[in-house]
Parts: sequence; structure tokens; C-alpha cells
Amino acid sequence: MLFVLPALALLRPATPLLNQQAQEFTNRTALYESTAVSFKSGPYTLKGKLLAPRNKTSRVPAIVFCVGSSGSSSMAGYASFLDSLFEQNLPMDSIALLYFDKRGVGESEGKWFNTDFEGRAADAKAAADYLRTLPFIDSSRIAVAGHSQGGWITQVCLSEYPETFVGGISLAGPTFDVKEQVRNHYTSNLICKEQMAAGAARKKALRQVKLDFFLTSLLPIKENWKQLKVIKKFEPARYLTSIHKPLLLLFGENDALVSPAYCMAELNRLFPQGIPSNIRTITIAGANHSFKLADLCYKGPSGALSYSADCRRQIKAWAKAYLLH
Repeated sequence: MLFVLPALALLRPATPLLNQQAQEFTNRTALYESTAVSFKSGPYTLKGKLLAPRNKTSRVPAIVFCVGSSGSSSMAGYASFLDSLFEQNLPMDSIALLYFDKRGVGESEGKWFNTDFEGRAADAKAAADYLRTLPFIDSSRIAVAGHSQGGWITQVCLSEYPETFVGGISLAGPTFDVKEQVRNHYTSNLICKEQMAAGAARKKALRQVKLDFFLTSLLPIKENWKQLKVIKKFEPARYLTSIHKPLLLLFGENDALVSPAYCMAELNRLFPQGIPSNIRTITIAGANHSFKLADLCYKGPSGALSYSADCRRQIKAWAKAYLLH
């Protein structure tokens, strides 16, 4: 929707606050430069964007970021998320960020719906390997981060490639399997749309999940169904239990797709003697799946919502502890 301002409003001088915000943005963007990059992962060429300090006086750490699920998850789709939680949050004169479109999205080759999570993790490793070829990157301080499905990918990366990644941040990445994640989503919809009690909603959701899994196995016609057929047996347990690098698991209190309560219950099941000290869990108060502040059943425009300041603080604190030391 376009908004038309009265002509007189266009002639008003900017307020001191707007001037200050514009100046802060200009000052920050002067710290780093954005470069289009491409790298190979197996037979595929993947395209991305590298943000790096303009004045490279020493080697800097880097973060490889993994987007979420479906064909709509792209660098462009994540622009606001990445800008708020990473680009305008981290000290961009001291760190590099690499974002890339997954297979078959944007200009990247391949097909996202035929790629399993291990394949996506291999792509993230390929991104890190590309970073290691750059003279201004400290190859001993490359971390991985991801949102939603990308959180699962972060977990796989830290388990499978500990020699590559120094640690990682999983934002709304489930600690349970794909079937439970789909059940989480259906349960929230039933609670919000049909005002069902949680227990009844979970029972009805399970029946829908079983039907979905059967249909996608029988007739994987749509791209999302093809993807579900590929990933439906994924369980993160074996990866989570073999991670020894620092991992920050961030959950949103009001996440309709990934319940923090069920994530914590699964972690406690996996680690009956206590969650290892290298894995830190934080539930961000009032945050939804995108770490914006909203109620569980909020259905308004997402653009009107603010990103959680606490989420920004936690990401910055983790980066300072493990990358900027």
C-alpha cells in the first residue's frame, strides 16, 4: 500500500530525532561494504552477499547465515530481519557477515525442495570454505547462524563440521523433529482460530499431521510437499547430542511454529543429567517466530511490529563472547 503525504508535510524540516537516526545509519554504513559473491557447493553455484569492514587492518571473524524453509526464504525476504538483528546490531567495523540464497532460490543453482538438511549444512560449510580463502577473514573465528529451518541447519553444521565453525546461533530452530514442528504449527492455528484448549488442539493437530505425511508420501505434487517428503524423517537429536562448540538457542515466547516449552522438554529428555554448558537456551519474552513483539494469535501487519531489543542484546553478547574476543 502506498501512503501519500500532504504537500505541506513534505516541506517541513526533519525532526531532530529523524536527523539523528539518519546520521546514525550513515555512520554505520560507512563502516562496511557489501559485495555480491558466489561460491561452489558440490555441482552447484550459490549466490550471496558479503558484508565486510571497509578498513581491513586486521583479520576479522565472520558469520555465515542460513535462511528458513520454503522457496520464499531468501536474502531479500530476510532483509529486515538481518538488518535489525545483525547489520545494525553488531560492530560492522570488526566482523563480516555472509548471507546466501539456498539452492534454487534467487540466482543460486539447484532445487531447494530436493535438498535435505545435511545438504543445506554442506552448503553452509562451502560458504565458510569460501570465507577462508579471503585474506581478511580469521578462519579460526567463523560462526554459523540460522533462523527457523536454518536453526536446524546450524545444529547440523556444529555437529558435522566442528573444525569449520567456532560456534553458532539457532534462532527459532526446533530441538525436536519435523513431525513435531508441523504439529506445533497446527496446534497454534487451532488454539487461535478455533479457540480450542491446548490438549484438544494437539490431538486434532496430530491427526492432521499424519494425514499430511501420508499424502506427501503418496502424491508429492507441490514443491512444499516434495520438500516434506525429503525432510520428514529428520531428527535433530543425534546432532544436538554431539555438539561440543558454543551454541546459543534462542526461542520466542509467543512462537506459533516452534514452542519453546516443547523445545526445552526435548532438551531435558536428550540431556537427563542436565543441558551441557556449551549449549545456552534463552526464551525471548513477548517474541514471535520472527523475534518481533507480538501475541501468539496476532494477525495484523508484521511491518508494524518491532524486533525484540532483548534478542538483539543476546546476539550481540554471544558474538562479543565468542567472535570478538
